[in-house]
Amino acid sequence: MKILFVSPEVSPIARTGGLGDVVGSLPIALKELGLDVRILCPLHRVCREIPSDPLPKPVSFRLAQKYHSFAFRLAQLQDSEVPVYFLENNSFFDRKGIYSDEGGDFQDNALRAFALSKAAIELSKAVRWKPDVYHAHDWMAAPTCAYLNAVRRKLKRKVGSVLTVHNLEHQGCFHYDDFLDSHLPKKFWGMEGFEKAGQVNLLKGGIQHADKLTTVSPTYAQEIKTIAHGHGLEESLRYRAADLVGILNGIDENAWDPSNDTSLACGISKTSPEKGKKLCKKALQAELSLLENPNVPLFGVVSRLYEQKGLDLLLEILPSLLKHGNSQFVVLGSGDAGQEDGFAEIARLHPKRVAARIGFDDGLARRIFAGSDFFLMPSRFEPCGLAQQYAMRYGSIPIARKTGGLADTISSVDLRGQKANGFLFKNSKASELSEVIHKALALYEDGSRFAKIRENGMNQTFSWASAAQKYAEVYAWALR
Repeated sequence: MKILFVSPEVSPIARTGGLGDVVGSLPIALKELGLDVRILCPLHRVCREIPSDPLPKPVSFRLAQKYHSFAFRLAQLQDSEVPVYFLENNSFFDRKGIYSDEGGDFQDNALRAFALSKAAIELSKAVRWKPDVYHAHDWMAAPTCAYLNAVRRKLKRKVGSVLTVHNLEHQGCFHYDDFLDSHLPKKFWGMEGFEKAGQVNLLKGGIQHADKLTTVSPTYAQEIKTIAHGHGLEESLRYRAADLVGILNGIDENAWDPSNDTSLACGISKTSPEKGKKLCKKALQAELSLLENPNVPLFGVVSRLYEQKGLDLLLEILPSLLKHGNSQFVVLGSGDAGQEDGFAEIARLHPKRVAARIGFDDGLARRIFAGSDFFLMPSRFEPCGLAQQYAMRYGSIPIARKTGGLADTISSVDLRGQKANGFLFKNSKASELSEVIHKALALYEDGSRFAKIRENGMNQTFSWASAAQKYAEVYAWALR
């Protein structure tokens, strides 16, 4: 079976978050199952750093008022045998960012999405390779499913489409004139197509047109059919509910292996993690100028700082935690200016107990996973979440809100007995987060029980192998 991933991101080449990580890892696992998987991604400016070879045949098609020419370049995904086709058009994609720059979102993002999606259908004219299934990822690739339906009868072969929703909050909403620029059939507009509240909604169009739909965890697949989590698309998702499957994301367990991670001061053994965790904690405390005390429970955060992630709740209760408890906190992230300033100010007032680093540093993120005792993810919603999986693998016990993939990967200490690997709380309230942190502090004092919970997390498997099997089934269903 031949599968074409269509995505605006692919890690480690071009990424802004979990979408890129999935597209950079899942095809490798699918390849191991014997599927012929390839990736189409725009040639963003950052992609030019990757060696690639030009393909001889360009394609051209009409968008807006004129025809545009697109070339393809061929590269390989990491050290795998998965081909990556870069879609080259400088006016569309040779930019500093993927979706935006310091001036905000690109004004022609709708046209850029239509270019990527239409090019996916045209790719076979340039490479002598015809996908059996087009696998589109999120709003920027969602129109691929509609472009396929526009030509499906002419193809004279069985072909299917799958759309994966990585984060329903991001939908690609533009004006009706932008839909006209796509040159999709006008019948694709309307309630059963791209129209939502008088605007074109690219993700909704993909949801309506894809043969099968997936999202990145079983719980999130249920949540997005509700008003609370549907972001206005819950009716479309309930309409397509029979074709919607939640498949939990995996992680690259080779890339995230604490036993040989060169970013760490010391490797951490899964079978006997105590020594490695102790040395990594000491090194992290020294690096961030915290009080070097192995007996102080250390809480870590690696996250974007905005409303979804719920870290405003931590900001609200942190003064009280510092006043009444013996603990340390490390925060790495960026985003909302108020949260950035808030964490920075608390770190200034309590330099031996709180460290705040604004921005992102992959090495420091890994050292936080390795050096922390607990890892905080109080998300208001979390489609899947990868950080809690990294944290458990590195021996940090997650504390998270019961939502999305967090609910699917964390077995709460309160409920699961010997199989517990973390803490979950129900509502996005500062009081509930405070309560569960105090439960974690109590667990820390019980050394043998704390070690057992940590061991449970470290012994979980988060590889892509299981997810790949499920995606292969979805592809077969799409073809039927």
